[in-house]
Amino acid sequence: MAMVAGLVALVMVTPGASVTGGLPDLGMAQLSDIYLTTSSTRRKELRFSATVVNVGPGPLELAASRSDASSPFIVQQRIFGAEGSSTLPTNAELIWGGDGHLHWHITDLEAYELVRLDNGTKVGTSAKGGFCFYDDIRYRTSLPGAPASPIYVAGSVCGQNDKNTLALTMGLSVGWGDTYPWSMAGQYIDVTGLTSGNYRLIATADPNGHFSETSAGNNTTWAELKLQANRKGPIKISITRYGPSA
Repeated sequence: MAMVAGLVALVMVTPGASVTGGLPDLGMAQLSDIYLTTSSTRRKELRFSATVVNVGPGPLELAASRSDASSPFIVQQRIFGAEGSSTLPTNAELIWGGDGHLHWHITDLEAYELVRLDNGTKVGTSAKGGFCFYDDIRYRTSLPGAPASPIYVAGSVCGQNDKNTLALTMGLSVGWGDTYPWSMAGQYIDVTGLTSGNYRLIATADPNGHFSETSAGNNTTWAELKLQANRKGPIKISITRYGPSA
């Protein structure tokens, strides 16, 4: 995790409208809508809704640009303060949505994995790898600096409908979250072939530490599941308990 002490030789840019504060603090809300489904190819899928949230004093805003449509984007994080804003370099990458989403995605903003509790073995990871994030739901808008209305709005972020764009932004305001529902493309872990037992479904925000935030200690949440299976694979799940959330 990069810390604010690393803010040296930064490029000054104009602050976004009505956005002030400091570093964000990413986390995950409690997982919900946890279902076991069967795909058209008979694959068993553990589906769930996951919400990445920002509970820090400042927004998470990313600005990406490139010189031409055949070049990769350079992604920077914008940090807002009382005297303006600064930018920090990141190692984040963008990919064009290939699952019916006509916009650009940040890779690995969230990561999901499934672990078997009796032996600690990781038995699955998420199918989804790219995320376009914006102010989708109110999560904790009582926080200081949280806007009453969304600042980053669907349709105006992530280079919507423009694969050849040379510049784009996306962001998550203080106190707001972005939900990926269980029914969305890629929002599952393949559990075909798993046997009965107790498992932990883990969701982590910014697992690769691309972005600066006040703390990385609260980036993870989890739910423990009891899975029942027969010779054809998983047939039923039940939630036994939830871990802490942001």
